[in-house]
Order: sequence, then C-alpha cells, then structure tokens
Amino acid sequence: MKYAVSFTLLTVLIITFLLGGTFILLIKQEIAGEIIPWSRYKDGNIVHSEANDREELYRKDRKKILVLHSYHSEMPWVKLEEQGIKSVFQQDKQAVLYFDYMDTKQNITSDYLDSLYKLYEQKYKGKKFDAVIVTDDAAYDFALAYQQTLFPSTPIIFCGVNYFDETAIQDKTWVTGIIEDVDIKSTIEAALLLQPQVTKIVVINDETTVGKANKQLLEKIMPSFDSKIQFIFLEKMAMSEVLEKIAALSDDTVVLLMTFNVDKDETIFSYEEAGELIGANSKVPVYCFWDFYLKSGMLGGKVTSGFNQGKIAGELARKVVFERIPPVNMPVIKESIQQYMFDYHALRKAGIKKESLPVGSVVVNSPVTFYETYKYLVWFLTVVFMILLLLVAILAININSRKKVEEEIRHLNRELENQVSERTRALQDTNSALRHTLEDLQQTRSHLVEVEKMALLGELVAGVAHEINTPVGNSITAISHLSEKTGELDRKFSDGQMKKSDLQLYLESSNHVSKIIFTNLERAAELIRSFKKVAVDQLVEERRSFQLEEYIQDVLVSLRPQLKKTHHTVNVICPEAIKVYWYPGAFWQIISNMLNNSIMHAYEPDDAGTITIEISYSAGIITLTYADDGKGMTPEVQKKIFDPFFTTRRGTGGTGLGMHIVYNLVVFKMEGTIECTSQLGVGTVFTVKLPERIRGKGETNHV
Repeated sequence: MKYAVSFTLLTVLIITFLLGGTFILLIKQEIAGEIIPWSRYKDGNIVHSEANDREELYRKDRKKILVLHSYHSEMPWVKLEEQGIKSVFQQDKQAVLYFDYMDTKQNITSDYLDSLYKLYEQKYKGKKFDAVIVTDDAAYDFALAYQQTLFPSTPIIFCGVNYFDETAIQDKTWVTGIIEDVDIKSTIEAALLLQPQVTKIVVINDETTVGKANKQLLEKIMPSFDSKIQFIFLEKMAMSEVLEKIAALSDDTVVLLMTFNVDKDETIFSYEEAGELIGANSKVPVYCFWDFYLKSGMLGGKVTSGFNQGKIAGELARKVVFERIPPVNMPVIKESIQQYMFDYHALRKAGIKKESLPVGSVVVNSPVTFYETYKYLVWFLTVVFMILLLLVAILAININSRKKVEEEIRHLNRELENQVSERTRALQDTNSALRHTLEDLQQTRSHLVEVEKMALLGELVAGVAHEINTPVGNSITAISHLSEKTGELDRKFSDGQMKKSDLQLYLESSNHVSKIIFTNLERAAELIRSFKKVAVDQLVEERRSFQLEEYIQDVLVSLRPQLKKTHHTVNVICPEAIKVYWYPGAFWQIISNMLNNSIMHAYEPDDAGTITIEISYSAGIITLTYADDGKGMTPEVQKKIFDPFFTTRRGTGGTGLGMHIVYNLVVFKMEGTIECTSQLGVGTVFTVKLPERIRGKGETNHV
C-alpha cells in the first residue's frame, strides 16, 4: 500500500514537470515567432503596398489614400508618423494605403524637386486617389504647388508642418490638417523644476531651416528666464567641437538639443546619429522636444509625438474619405499634442526620482520586471503548486485512513490466529484452503495495482485522451465490478460465512474480468505506441530507416482525433516492402499538413469526402500521390497554393503557411519535388517525388 502511495506522488511530480516544460517550450516558440522579420506583410484588412503594386492598389471597390512623406522611410520621425496613420485605418476593410517618400532631407535642391515632379507626373498619370496625406513641410509645400496637376480635386491632409501660413490656403478649400509645434518653455521649466541648481543652458542647434525656426521660437521665450538663466548657443561648429564642449560641462548646466543634422563641415547626421553622439558624450542631462530622441540617451521634456501627428492626420483623412466631410468644414488644428516624456535610464543617471516629475509624465524605456516577462509562467507555476499542495493534503488524509484500517486488520488477524490455533485438526484443512484464497486475493490485488499504473501512464500521453477513453473506461468498469466482488468475499470471510462455492464463483469472475482488462489495455497500449513514435520523430530531427506503409498508418493514428471530427474516409495504398531512409518527422508534417489543408479548404463541415494516399516505387524514386474529391481550386488559386501567407480562409483559421511548409520540406529538406493539379468540382491531386534515401550534408552518392 505504501508503494502505491509513493508511486502516485511520483506520477504527480512527473506530470507537473512535463506540463511545466511544455508551457516553457510554447512560450519560447511564441517569442521566436514574434521576432521573425517580414519584408512585406498584411496587417488586418489594411493592404500595405509598394509603388509597383498596382493591381492591389487600384482596386475599384476600395478607397485609395496616398501618404506622401517628405523624408526617407528609415527616419524615426517618419516611422512614428506612419504608425499613427496606420493605427487609424487598421479596422477599415475598404482602405488601401499607398506610401511614397520624397527623401528631401539630403535632396532639397530645386532641380531635384523638378525631377521629382516629373517622376510623379508620369507615375500617377490617370490615377485617382480619394485623399492625399502629406507629412512635414517639404511634402506639404510640394502638394500645394502641384496639387492641381498631380492630384486634381483630391483633398490634401497635412501633419508635421512647422512653417504654416494660413493665408497660403485661404482659397484652397481642399486642404486641412494639423501643424507641428514644440513647447520649448515648458521643457525649460521642467528642467529647472527637476534641477534647481541649473544656471546655464547650453543650446545645440544647426543652421538648417528647421534649426533657424526653432531658434526664433527659443528667442521669444528667453526674456522670461534672463534673470536667472544664461543661454549658451553651440552653433556653426563641427560635431567634434560640440562633443568636446558638452563633455566638459559643470553640474550647474544642462543641454537643450534642438536639431543638429548638419554641422559646420556640412557633414550630415541623422536624428539617431546626432542624438546618440550627444547623449553618450554629454556629462550633464540633455533635454529635447521630440519623442524619437528618447531612444538616444536624452532625458526628455515636453515632447511632440510623431505618432500623434500621424494619428490625427489619419483621423481627418478618414472623415473626408468615409464620412464625406469636406476639408473646408474641418479647420486646421493649430495646437499639436505634447506630453511630458522622460527616459528611465537618463533619469537614473541624473539622480532624478519619478516622484519629482511633472504631473502626467510618462517614463519610457523602463526595465521589464521578471513578473512582466514571465507573468503567465508565474501564474501557471502558482496554480500547479496549489494543486500539488491539495494533492499532498488529500494523500496525507488517505494515508492516515489507510493506517487506521491496516491497524484494525492486523488486530483482527491476531484474534483470528488465536481462534484458529484453538480449533481442531478438522478445521486446519479449511484454514489451508483459506490461505490459498488469501494468496489468490494478494495476486489479484497486485494485478489491480499494475492496471492502475497503466491508467496513470496513459494520462501522460498528450492528445490521446479521447482515443483511449473507451478501453480505459471498460477496464475501470471491470475493476469496479471485481472490487465489489472482492468486498463481498471479504465480508463473508470476516463473518465466517464463506463457502467453497463462493470462492469458485469469485475465481471465475476474476478470470473473466482479467481477460476484459487485458484486451482493453492492449488496445490502449497500441494507440499510445503509435502516438509516441510520431511524437519522438517530431522532437528528434534525425534520419532513420523505416517501413513506409507502417509509418503512414502510425501518422493516421496520431491524427485520428482530428479525423474523427469529420466524415471523411482516408484510403492508403502502399506496398509493404518499401523501406526508406528519410526524416520521419518531416514526412509526418507533410502528410499532416495535406490532410489539414483538405479538411479546412476542400470540404464543407458536413461533407463526407474520400482522401487517397497512394505510394509507388520506381528506380530509387518514391512517388506519393495525395488526392481528395473536394471542391477543387481555380487556376488563380492553384498558382499561389505554395506561396507563404496565401489562404482563402483568412479570419476563419487559415494562416496561409501550411502548403508553403509542405513545399519547403519536400524541396529543401527531403530533396524532392511537388506538383499540384486541381479542377473545380472534381478535386485536387498533389504529386510528391522523393529519393529513396536522403543524403545529409557532406554525404555523397557512395554512402
């Protein structure tokens, strides 16, 4: 009895470790899936197109919106504006966003703009957009100048514009948007609040158009700080000179970074490069006005968000396109949204506590805590721990109860032995028979313990619970019946009323029940063997020799839970003598994906189809012909069947990766070929040709 309890505890621990390991593996796979880069993608119902994606862009049943950026696509400010625009149209099924980049940060000459106009004139000739969103000043000025020739009668929505002149659009009823401004005064006030000892502010600025405009804004508010703050401008310098000066600043000084994209030597720096260099070399905190600087070591301030600029422009465009509100009825938004934002690491470096920040401040780049990183794992382990505590408590109560029963049994046995010793020789024969009966009971008890072990081991096989439910259920019923019979015999024995006929009936019943238990458990063991073989092959990516027909049957057994939910019939035609040297895990994935593809796409839920898997062999080549009698495919769908992310069931379970994975496994992993033929209303046939023996890296044909 104590061994049964110990075995139960051991089984509980094994199940817990297996579940925990599975959970961790799934988390790792999920994290790995999140970091796969996609060069081109579809996000919800928004179609993100390149310039040459004309077929998708100009569909007549969708609203087409052109987003014209002033700068290049890798600029952080542009990325934030673009993310804000996309966030607005994420749920609009009829919206098609088209992006183009003028790249005027390094190309701002009139000749370049003239060439760009000629390019766009040819590129968009005869094309009609429902709206055009322009970001920043260069695209805004370009659109105002050429709207009537490039985009006639098309609404223009702008954002990120610094030099806005309302008189320039007084007669242009088709223009609206949001201007971009910076709150320099609030940023300086925040710096003085956080660092009261500051008496000097070093301003880093360049001679670009944006830099000059920002300097004018700063000069307007400087008189309000003249009494206690000295402003020092680092202008018309090389980057090396700027870095040398800020590296020697004292603690009573802070740096105010405006823009520094071009230095005295006409060396061009991106926002990231300038921010990283200044943030890394400054001895004192550096304050800024734009959120993209916060990734470069800046402390922060009251910053303007490119995301918010793009989002508001997108919302205005959505009203124009979908709600049909004319731009003239939506006045230009002249106050952009700023927010106090600070970098966590820069705050720590400066010794500034979060509690001293202005009300409503946002702290970015904070380190992720262990709980935030592994929240679901912590919850899972907590639940498992509580379950284990409950099981331990239940087992402890069970052990105490069993000890009491065992003590009572031992007491009764002692009394029985005393009575037997006092009886006559005539009763010794009866006692001998009773001893044989007790031995049989002990053997039966041992057999029941083995059956219990088998039932517990069956619970460890993931995915086969429904399949082995019937044989295990039959075994449990038989055991319950035998337990009742054992209880009756035990009571008769204890009361001294047991007869030989009772023992004989009990033995017959035990033999019958044992046969039932043996038959059902043998069936369950066969199911588990098939699932285990396939599962091991999935975990261990190694080649091995195996009988093809036998392995296909194992694959179908492992897929039985999915197939039982359908009304389809799967026929396998394969000579028994074919033996291959393949990757069995990859072959399982090929068959599984083909079956899932047929179940999801070829048939309706209530259809009863026939799927045939036929294997043939000729001159060292294995030919696998997979055929279903489902709906079939159009030629257009057939051409794209192996393309990644192509599916006709997006939103209802289809990912578009199943047949793409099959193609990669067949061609690259298994060194074979695959072809698809299909006809609407007739069905689909996949023909896979594989070598009898797959050569690994470094092997030759002589292996």
